[in-house]
Amino acid sequence: MNSTTPPFHFLRISVALLVITPAFSSAFAQAVPTPTPVVNSSQIPADVSIPANFSGNPIAFFDDYSWRAFVAVVWPALQGQRGAPDPNQGVGGTGPRVFETYKSLYEVFHNDGTAPAGWNDFDPPKYDPCGKAGAFNQMTLASFSKFSNVGQAGFGSLVGPIVAQGSTPTYVRYTTFFNQVESDQITSTKWYLRANLPPGGITFNDGSIDLKASWMDMTFAKHPERYYTRTATVMDPYTGQCKDVTVGLVGLHIVQKTPSRPQWIWSTFEQVDNVPPPQPGAPGTFGFNDGTGAPQPGPPNPITLNPLPSPMPTPFNITRALPIHPSTQKTNAAYQSALKSQGSGVWQFYQLTMTQWPLQLNPPNPIPPTQSGAPQNTFPGTGATTAFANTTLETFDQKSVGTSCMACHNLTMKATDFLWSLKDHAFPPNVPNLMMQDPEIRSLTNLIQANHKAPNSTDKQTKEAPKTTPKTKPAASPKK
Repeated sequence: MNSTTPPFHFLRISVALLVITPAFSSAFAQAVPTPTPVVNSSQIPADVSIPANFSGNPIAFFDDYSWRAFVAVVWPALQGQRGAPDPNQGVGGTGPRVFETYKSLYEVFHNDGTAPAGWNDFDPPKYDPCGKAGAFNQMTLASFSKFSNVGQAGFGSLVGPIVAQGSTPTYVRYTTFFNQVESDQITSTKWYLRANLPPGGITFNDGSIDLKASWMDMTFAKHPERYYTRTATVMDPYTGQCKDVTVGLVGLHIVQKTPSRPQWIWSTFEQVDNVPPPQPGAPGTFGFNDGTGAPQPGPPNPITLNPLPSPMPTPFNITRALPIHPSTQKTNAAYQSALKSQGSGVWQFYQLTMTQWPLQLNPPNPIPPTQSGAPQNTFPGTGATTAFANTTLETFDQKSVGTSCMACHNLTMKATDFLWSLKDHAFPPNVPNLMMQDPEIRSLTNLIQANHKAPNSTDKQTKEAPKTTPKTKPAASPKK
């Protein structure tokens, strides 16, 4: 895909629309055949590919879609062409990755409301939080708004940061990226200006992709050879000073709007050494757990964001609250083996945590764009017993699917087609003391409070997919 690729010029894959139950037994999921891993393609799939007559749990096919998307976005980028893969390299090649050449948040949403630069152009230093001139391999981990590249995304506001293990503690940093389809649509419609957001809501084009990455300072990492690393300009949140630091990728959300899934497909990946348990043959050390068995605190996060504690706090243990689905583990093993055999370097040390997708409630009719993305309409469903959260991106939202990716973004479904970054950052941006005036953000805060008030209550496992649209209100989520 090059810089002139139109929205629908993707790898075309046939899609069978099926009725899917929101929860399945592990035994049944393991019986689903795992598609053959594809690690030699730099093309992002246009959609999930499910056999025409398949009627079971399609998790293996959605997870295969997620892995193919991951391989494509971490493929080495073609020099000088944003968003384009280098056809002369494999996924284990050198240079910046395709997703790193997408437009960053501060490139799409200028702090003065001016139009973004052209897709293959770069900003002057005044639009970079560290004052760096934009360039093909320049990545800045900083923001104009206070602490926003340090705090995790929360419900209605940023929440406290997490600290990596190491002899000297360091905060995890976050970046958001938009592909050309999405960036060009925001630019051409002038949605980067809040006044241009239609009152009736917006709809992004199929093929729109946004990503969110989490990065760890590698200075004190015990096994940097197991991470994808690069140089980034990082702002010290205490002094505001910027310096170049080697950082490692520890988490990556990939979200794409597809023809069969107008509520988008939500994939999230992690470095395998983030938290226990260790993989076979792994060194047994973790980026966010000291291995002592001490439990994770909270919720909420004991580290505040504003103000950040001084001196920097010592790290607490992060754990995975729910196991990765057995079928997903099987797909992970297949792709990790294929990547290793292809000599892909560090990418064999990453894993898919989960794929979340909207269910087809009224087959054979396709999923309508108006269908809610609430938990009862999505996999893994209201009775989720397997992981639906990234330990580095949603550390304290792991226990109730009511705080999952889709449930969170569902609250701005109509206004900005699930995209909170547009809702928050269109100029003038929603500053913290004004954010609670926004009805979607008020709903979001009410949801997180409801889910955190009853951490010991249980979601009942859904045994059968609804044959008709549920009568429950879309914004309602099961309490823990």
